Parts: sequence; C-alpha cells; structure tokens
Amino acid sequence: MRHQPMADAARGWDARLEPLVALERGGCVEQVHRGVVAVADARGNLLGGVGDTEMSVLLRSAAKPFQAYALVASGAADALGLSDEEIAVICASHAGEDRHVAVVAGLLERLGLSPDDLACGVHQPFSRSARRDLILGGTAPSPLQNNCSGKHAGMLGFSLFLGARLHDYRQPTHPVQRAIALSVADLLGRAPQGLLRGIDGCGVPVLRVTVREGATLFASLAEAADPSLERVRAAMTAYPALVGGEGRFDTRCMKLVPGDLVSKEGAAGVQGLGLRAGVDRPWSVGCLAKIGDGAAAAVAPVAGSFLRVWGEPGAGEDLGGEDSMVIQSLDGTDVGRRMVLFPDSALRRQEPAGGAGGSSTARAGADAANGAEITFVGSVSLDRAAERFLRKEWPAADAEIFGRTNEWSAESLDLVARSGRHVVGVLRGQFLGGVATVSELLVKKEERGRGVGGRLMGLFEAEAVRRGCHKVTLRTPTGARAEAFYRGLGYARECNLLRHHHGHDFVGLWKPLD
Repeated sequence: MRHQPMADAARGWDARLEPLVALERGGCVEQVHRGVVAVADARGNLLGGVGDTEMSVLLRSAAKPFQAYALVASGAADALGLSDEEIAVICASHAGEDRHVAVVAGLLERLGLSPDDLACGVHQPFSRSARRDLILGGTAPSPLQNNCSGKHAGMLGFSLFLGARLHDYRQPTHPVQRAIALSVADLLGRAPQGLLRGIDGCGVPVLRVTVREGATLFASLAEAADPSLERVRAAMTAYPALVGGEGRFDTRCMKLVPGDLVSKEGAAGVQGLGLRAGVDRPWSVGCLAKIGDGAAAAVAPVAGSFLRVWGEPGAGEDLGGEDSMVIQSLDGTDVGRRMVLFPDSALRRQEPAGGAGGSSTARAGADAANGAEITFVGSVSLDRAAERFLRKEWPAADAEIFGRTNEWSAESLDLVARSGRHVVGVLRGQFLGGVATVSELLVKKEERGRGVGGRLMGLFEAEAVRRGCHKVTLRTPTGARAEAFYRGLGYARECNLLRHHHGHDFVGLWKPLD
C-alpha cells in the first residue's frame, strides 16, 4: 500500500537531482548517476553546485567529524585524556583492521568499559585481509570490528563525562545526542530543531541538513575556525588510515593532499570534503555530494572535479582524470569509461567574499535597505519606462549568463485540422530562442485514435526544424493518456512539475530535433 505523502516526497526529491556521472560501455550509456553537489565557504556562502543545493539530505557517517566536534568542544576530550589517534577513530568509518580494533579496545579499557557496552551491532570488517584472518582463525567478528565502533566508544565516553546514562546513549533524547545537535546547530548558526531525523545503521540518530549546510560544515572543519574544530581536523589528517583503512576512499583522499584535505564518506552516496586554505588558495572551502542511487562509483569523479577546480589538480586527476575513469574487464581489457556530466565551472561559480560577515543574502538585503525607498506597482501592461529598462538590461544579463547577447523575439504558430467544414483538432505553439513549445493540443473526442494529433505534432516539428529550433517542449498532466501519446512520439521526461496547475502534478516532456 503506497503511503501518499512519502510518494509525493520521493517524486519531488528525484526532480531536485541532476545527472552527475554516466557509465559508457561499447558506445552505449549503461548507467547515469544523478545527484546534487554543493561547494560553500565556512560562512555558508554558496560558491558553486549542481542540482538543488537547498534540498535536505541525511549525512549518515559523514556526520562523524561533527559528532566528534561536540565531544571535543564540551571539554570531554581533555577530561578523558583522548589522544589524536582516538579522536581519529571516533571520526572513522574504519575497515576493522587490527589497528582500528586496538585503538577502540584501548579507549574502552581506559574508560572502564568493555566491547559489550557498544550498542553499534556486529558486521564483518570491511577490510578483506581482516575478514580473511577471522575466517582462517575460526573467529566471529565482534562490535569492535564494526566500522562505527570508534564513534560509539566516543559517545560512551561523552556520556561518562556528562554523568548521563550509558545504556540508552543512542536515543535522540539522550544528553549526548542533544549536545551533538546543539553543537552542529551552533556551527551552522541555526536552531537545532529538525537536525536529528531518522536512525543510522548503527542505531544512532542521523543528522539532516541541506546540501549547502553540509558543505558549510566541511568548510568550517577545513578552516578550523575554533580550537575544537582544529583538533578534529588535525587528528583526521594526521591519521588518515585510522579514519578509513584498507580500500577506504577517505584514507586515499587525505593521503593525496596530506594535511590540507579532510574527507568523510557517508552511507547511501554521501561524501563530504573540506579543503584548507593554503599559499595558492587563501580561503577554505567545503563540498558535499549526494548520489541519488547511493552508487559509490560516482563519488570519485565528483570529488576529482571539486579538487581540480579548487586548486588541487594533481589529486583531482588521480580521482577523476582520464586514466582513473577507465572501466576494465576482469582480464584487464578496457571496456568502458565513466564520464562527468557537468562542467567543472559549475563547482566554482563565484569566489568567497572574504571577511567574517554574514551570508551573501543578508548583505544584499542590507545594501537594499541603505538605498532609495522601493515601491512595487502591479499593472496589466508595462509602461514605457519599464519597456526601456528591459531593452537596456537584458543584453547585459544575456552576456553574463550565455557569454553573448541573444535575440528573444517570440513567434507563434496555430495549426488547425478540419474535416470538411468542421474543426477536429488544434495545436498552438511558439518558437523562442531555438526552442519550440507546444502550449495546446486538443483533438475532438470522436476523432482520437485516427492520427490527427500525430499529424499536427509532425507538422509542428517540421516547422520547428525549418526555423532552426533544436528541441520541442511541452507539459501534460502526469499519468494522463496524453503523456503516453507524447511518449509514443519520442518525447521523454525533462522535469516534474509537482502541484502545478490546479494542484495537479504535471510532467515536462521534450524531444531533440538536432
């Protein structure tokens, strides 16, 4: 049975993603990974992105550095005498190797606790060699090999510091989880309400933020704006093998840009990156990517683009360059490749504004308030001054967006089908900027199924080609018979229009002409 609110949310969620990475095999597109990427500075200014960067996502394990930040900022890390190795493994989604197990076990022992106190559950270690050793030794995995065991050990220590209960430290209402929500909210300059949503695979509350806010958190971590963030960043970059381990993406990333890059993955296709300011980069920036289908294979190309455009081209090529994008068969033969579907420039649309001011939106509002009083007047037509404004300003706006000025005169076309003296079908359309748009198509009910609509569409498409158009677009109610009709003519989904005309969902369809 479909849960309607969730169904609506899922359709709206999908429409906010954009194609990020494609897999090509034998000259055919085999997979397309859609998602959203945001790049921001530590003040929350959006510097670049792909997709709807204001959509909410669950950080999953990408939240671990900020859960650890709450522990450090509270004073618990100092009170408990935590080492940098222990802080690194608290931030980790580790591979379950001996070194990870040893650090977590040592921390628990110093706290007077045992692995039985960990409520993270048990799974086989991610490390192949660790799994092999367990199998050969006839030993079952323990909670220590769970990739989240460091985080849970840290939360137990945090509970001891706060004098809180140990048995239910995973509950959203527990003092540890409330302290985490407050600390992250403080970093983002927002209220903590709504930050804790859902439960992670290890049983701990999940942090929900917008994609831009996630990028802001990683920029703040890279910038190390306060001593607690600096301690977390320093621990992660000093011990990248403890944050991940054998075959783990985070370890690989941080070793590519030692000391300057923090990297933290999360389940279901989440990846956070923070790049510290340096000689050739006078500001710290953060990136958060969410791959819609959760495919880990799409993460490296996106991370490579981010590193290339923000001043680490060598690391970017290693992760997302031509050689790294080749797909091979088991015998080593090149059989395909991955392709990044967005331009690198999308991730660097503007530079950080600098200084410690608020967001660009707040500054813009303040500037407007300092100018002349603005009045707003509605009318059914524009007066001459408004017409002159549009003629004067649009060329500069076009040049900013497209790199050139464009001709925007619209031309209309009405096509009428008649049977004798009777009208049996009408198509109304428009040609503007190389795009042909069907605004209305209606065929008399008794004449449907006889090819009238298809003939009208064919004539309109032919005229669009003659006028130099490169595509045809239209919209129709989602699921209506008309949608199936247009799809049968070769039209494909371009976008979802949720709660559109009269509150109904519509689908935007398109067909290329070139």
